[in-house]
Amino acid sequence: MPGREDEAFEEEPAPIREFITGRDYLGLADEVYPAVVEVLAEIFEGGYTEAALCWGIGAGKSYTASLAIAYQLHRVLCLANPQRHYGIGEGSTISFLNMSTNGEQARRVVFGEILSRIRRSPWFERYEPRMLQRELRFPKDVVVISGNSAETYPLGYNVLGAVIDEASWLLEADGGRRDSAEEIYNAVQRRIRSRFLDAGLLMMISSPRHRGDFLERKLEEAEQSPGVYASRKAIWEVKPAGCYCGETFECDGIEVPVEYRPEFKRNRQRAMRDLAARPSEAFAPFFPDAQVLARAVDEDLEAPICAGGELSPTFQPSERWPRYVHVDLGLRRDACGIAMAHCEGSPRDGQGPTVVVDLMHRIVPPEGGEVQFSQVRELIVTLARRGFEIAQVSYDGYQSADSRQILRRQGLSVKLVSVDRTLEAYETLKEVLSAGRLRWYRYQPVIDECMGLEMVRGRKVDHRRGGSKDVADAVAGAVSEAVRNWGGGAMRGHIV
Repeated sequence: MPGREDEAFEEEPAPIREFITGRDYLGLADEVYPAVVEVLAEIFEGGYTEAALCWGIGAGKSYTASLAIAYQLHRVLCLANPQRHYGIGEGSTISFLNMSTNGEQARRVVFGEILSRIRRSPWFERYEPRMLQRELRFPKDVVVISGNSAETYPLGYNVLGAVIDEASWLLEADGGRRDSAEEIYNAVQRRIRSRFLDAGLLMMISSPRHRGDFLERKLEEAEQSPGVYASRKAIWEVKPAGCYCGETFECDGIEVPVEYRPEFKRNRQRAMRDLAARPSEAFAPFFPDAQVLARAVDEDLEAPICAGGELSPTFQPSERWPRYVHVDLGLRRDACGIAMAHCEGSPRDGQGPTVVVDLMHRIVPPEGGEVQFSQVRELIVTLARRGFEIAQVSYDGYQSADSRQILRRQGLSVKLVSVDRTLEAYETLKEVLSAGRLRWYRYQPVIDECMGLEMVRGRKVDHRRGGSKDVADAVAGAVSEAVRNWGGGAMRGHIV
């Protein structure tokens, strides 16, 4: 077990503020941002075991992490016998690990940021490290290691402190279902806890990627976990006020220095993410201008589904336009989405159609239960009985064969349509939205899903981690089939 603090040190460690600014230590009083010093003081004086820093690009995240590792080095080297103090074997190496999205970035922090601080510090003169390819080795069997994003990298090390750099941008696999950052975090955290319990510190730093990414989840966790420090700062909240003229403009409730107006004018969503550290709904949004979704809302259109999920008794056709229904089936984990749309206007007038989405509905399976496919079929049949001219019903391929056969026997035209195999359906939806030729009623689930859609490798539209696209798929399918049959071919929009 670790020994008593007052007996363990052969030299009293400096307080964190003095270590950073004092001339006998790092001597950075004229260089370091005051906000950086305050954050590090809160972390080390607060006794946190984890720290999540979500800061804007250019705010100095890697610089801050290098100071944190340097201070942990200082404290360990002040110990008379670090191994005995922490209760590990004599001769065992105590490691500090900096991990990033790639090995080059990790080496830059270790051999650039950290090494430069140490070489300029009078206190570290007695501890000149030996430089290996990926390591800085210090006396007392203490080492700083530059790692890569492989989750197995921490194995075999006695890790006392670690930094996961650009944590939200580590690679995801299986279409975003497997989060490498989460796996690396688990591997590093296990190494720290198994050797040092609450004596270690794991820092996670990054600009945000999208809502629900790794660091965003850590910030939420910090609200319930007293051992996790959380900080979200825009770049102008870290840099001193003297860096700016003092004039600001407002964006989504945030006061932004006018020096950043060009970035916000060029791409507001990206600037909010990269500079203000406010995540977007998706990394590479399929709908970069979310306003097109809101502009399509027609307050005069009736919401056809009542609060209890049943069809409104007043929902009746006012015009005999051909309707196109698309169903995105789900069973246990995924919800089921259903939508109905029609086109208004005539191809002879030379204008594109106006597409109206008559119905959008998301059916969530009950806890421990399943979506009843028969209820979906009954809803479609009820629409036809009420006088809606159902020109076509389309299903995706998932478990839809039985439903398609049953609806055909009831006299409906049924087709197999997948919105995932090609981009055509979503291109059509995007085109009519961007052209202002789509109307739908206010239905928040479809707005939320569309805002969370992103392009995956330029070949597929998918939802972000933790999101869904059941209703969005249904709407895209219904809209694209309505347009395809209106003018003899699907509209093709260019994906930006």
